[in-house]
Amino acid sequence: MNTTQAVCNYALLQFLPYPETGEFVNVGVLVTCMEPCLLHFTGAQVMPERVKAMFPRQNEQAYADAMAALQTDMERAKSSVRDPKTCQLIFGELVRRRESIFRFGEVRTILTNDPRQLVEDLFRRDVLMETRKQPKPELVTA
Repeated sequence: MNTTQAVCNYALLQFLPYPETGEFVNVGVLVTCMEPCLLHFTGAQVMPERVKAMFPRQNEQAYADAMAALQTDMERAKSSVRDPKTCQLIFGELVRRRESIFRFGEVRTILTNDPRQLVEDLFRRDVLMETRKQPKPELVTA
């Protein structure tokens, strides 16, 4: 059993079509880890229902096109990773504030036993808003 925990940084991708209001919906997550050296991104390719509910006038095709362009940028950045130092530099550049309908929130740090699974876990929790299933209470009958 591997009990070594990896220190990872992550930032949630926010869909923010009206920056003046400050309202956003999380639509992706970017994770980096020094050891093992990795940079991984997952984003909602199709406009999530939460986005449609909060921003009903947003064009779904425009969202999909912008997300596809962002995904291409993330793949290009990932292919540039050669070592932990460049990984951290690239992560810092990706999460810096930009004028866009997408932006990354604050950088957070987390410990994990499985850095490669972390991005999927964070995506399910913070984007899809899935909660862990609680075990059903055992019924006691007399």
